[in-house]
Amino acid sequence: MKKKILIVEDDSLISTIFRMFLKELGYDLLGIVEDGKEAIRLCEKLGPDIILMDVHLGGELDGIQTTELIKSKFDIPVIFLSSDTEESTIQRVINTHSYGYLVKPIDKKELGISIELAFYKHQFDLDQKMREKRFRNFITDSPEAIVLVNEGGHIEYLNCLGLKLFKTAYIEDLMGLPLLSFVGDDYQNEFRDKLERSVEMGKGIDYTHIKFKTIHGDHIDVGLTGAHIEFNGKNNLQLIIRDVTQEFAYREMLAEKADIINHFHDGVVTFDLNGMVKSWNKGCERIFGIEEKEMVGKPYSDLSLSGREKSFTEDILIPTEKDNNYEIELSFEIDGKETLLRLYSSMLRNDAGIDKGIVCYVREV
Repeated sequence: MKKKILIVEDDSLISTIFRMFLKELGYDLLGIVEDGKEAIRLCEKLGPDIILMDVHLGGELDGIQTTELIKSKFDIPVIFLSSDTEESTIQRVINTHSYGYLVKPIDKKELGISIELAFYKHQFDLDQKMREKRFRNFITDSPEAIVLVNEGGHIEYLNCLGLKLFKTAYIEDLMGLPLLSFVGDDYQNEFRDKLERSVEMGKGIDYTHIKFKTIHGDHIDVGLTGAHIEFNGKNNLQLIIRDVTQEFAYREMLAEKADIINHFHDGVVTFDLNGMVKSWNKGCERIFGIEEKEMVGKPYSDLSLSGREKSFTEDILIPTEKDNNYEIELSFEIDGKETLLRLYSSMLRNDAGIDKGIVCYVREV
């Protein structure tokens, strides 16, 4: 299909020459207009593929002003035509992000090459905008906080969950600021090294835990990963960030509880459903005379029960499944002596209520 061209030129001699050139080059000339307002009207009516625009048009709008309006309304590529090479004019043209600037007089071959380059560059730009639009939609709809950081380490973009992470509703509070300014002091050097290595080697960032600061200075624990992407035509590091503050607080609480349990005078032992020892506190070490490293990963049957075969299923599992607060007295051979122990057992279940193991509280009788 022939590319459709609109000429905006108030010099009839030059426009006649361009008409001849375009016909010989095989383009479809939609029309020739002499002022900016008429050019805008024809853009809306005819939808040209390329506009050849004289810089110094007569009338209310010059060529540069007309181009700015056309770009904002229709996004049609414009090639400027002028004999003006003044720096001030060139700078105004640059600011319009036009697709070419041809200095008069212009030959046919140069015109044809410029039209083809402008057309395909514009198609590439449209594809790029579509990809970025889809990517923005992906970021916006993501269930995770996403922050884009440029190669200088400054924030380029972030989604709504990213704003929520930093405790603000306004993207302007964060755009352009160095990400390191929101990293906790104790993590600054480590994270700076990760960012610099990522940029230098072109690789992402493996999962890492650091502390972030919100815009109010509050500290939060986060886990993040990073991957390089192209955004706004530039290389950026996409960080997927998750607030793990509650998770870390829960882990610390569990660690404190585990430490307390580990130092109980009485024994506390956990088994998986196959009877393998998963944990063994210091109380068990005292009662059985066996260290934790010797028992974890070993079966219940390794414990010496007096006078009979040892069966985790019969002794512990089945009774505890029937009664979640099961109590039993068993005789164990400890240091060559028969020792009577009382075991209190309960099921260990996950959040979905599925049995994962058994915990036994062990006390000497």
